[in-house]
Amino acid sequence: DGAESARALQQPDRGTITLALVGTLASTTLTACLRRFRAAHPRVELRLRTALSQEVSVLVRRGDATLGLRYGGDPHPEMRALPVYDEPMIVVCPPRHGLARRRRLAPAALASEPWVAFPPRDGAFYDPYPWSLQNRLAACGLAPAEIIPIDSLTAQKRMVEAGFGLALLPESSVDEELRARTLRALPIPAMRVTIPVMLVHRRRAYLSGAARALMAELTAWPRGAARGRARPGSTRCSTSSLESSR
Repeated sequence: DGAESARALQQPDRGTITLALVGTLASTTLTACLRRFRAAHPRVELRLRTALSQEVSVLVRRGDATLGLRYGGDPHPEMRALPVYDEPMIVVCPPRHGLARRRRLAPAALASEPWVAFPPRDGAFYDPYPWSLQNRLAACGLAPAEIIPIDSLTAQKRMVEAGFGLALLPESSVDEELRARTLRALPIPAMRVTIPVMLVHRRRAYLSGAARALMAELTAWPRGAARGRARPGSTRCSTSSLESSR
C-alpha cells in the first residue's frame, strides 16, 4: 500500500538512483567508491550518466538525475552544491621529455611547449576545469600558447605519452600513468591550481534513503582515496558508459 511504499523509500537498501557526473571524475578511486556502494546496497539500482559540468546541473535540475558530481558550484537558486574536495591539477609530460627529470621549473621553461587540452566550446558556461589551463598560462606569462584540441581525456593522455605536448590534468585521472611511469609530473609551483568538485542536488527534491546513503559515500570518497593511493612524482597544487568527457 501507499504507507509501505513510503517506508520503502526511506530504506537505504532499495530504490533507483541516477548519478550524473563529469566523465573526467571517473577515476579508479571514484569507480572503487561506486563499487563499494553497490556491494553494500545490492538492491539499489545505480544508473550513471556522464556530461559536462553545466549539463550535469541541467540533468539534476530537470529531474533526469538524482545527484550530480561536477566541477565548481551551481549558482542556480533551485540547486544545492556540497563541496566534496579540491582536485589538484598537475602538468604532465612524457618520461623522455627534456624537462622530465628537473626538480624544479620556472614557467619560462615552458615558453615553447605545445599543450594538449579540451577544445573551447562557444557560448559554454564557465567551467573551471577546461579554463584552468588558459588561466594558468595567462598568469604565468605564457599566453598565447599552441593548443592542440583533443576532446577526450584518454586521448589527451595518449598524445602526451607520444610526445605531442604537455597537459594540465586532474591528478586523480593520471594516477595509473604516474604509477606505470608512462607520464611524469613536472614540478612547476606557478602552475599549481585546484578545482572544486561539488555534489549537487535540487533543494526541494525528495532524497530517498538510498540517495542519502550514496551522498554519504561520495562525500567520504576523497578520504578513502587519500588513504589508499600513493602518487609517485606528483605535485600538489540501465547504465550509460563512463566515457572520457569533461
